Amino acid sequence: MDQDKVEDILKKLLPVILPEPLIDVAFDVRHSAPDEFTLHTVFSVPDEWWDNLDSINRAAFMHKVKMKLRSKIKSYSGIDVEFDRDNFSIVKKSDWRG
Repeated sequence: MDQDKVEDILKKLLPVILPEPLIDVAFDVRHSAPDEFTLHTVFSVPDEWWDNLDSINRAAFMHKVKMKLRSKIKSYSGIDVEFDRDNFSIVKKSDWRG
């Protein structure tokens, strides 16, 4: 599958499968292996919700988001994705620039 087709599929799929409390997503797709794509992503969450988490719970939530979305993307579309470790973030809605 080519990068443009994957990007089109993910534009339609991601907003539908975002786990709560994620509000929005902006992403960029990179073809990283023959059957694998890397996502550079930024997600937004409600300000108050994010402010109530400590750093350990923020890290745990970020990991959970990656695992859930990888699984859902694979099961719904058959596309294998990895989230880029250095280009994956969650921001408060008030800081959203998507």
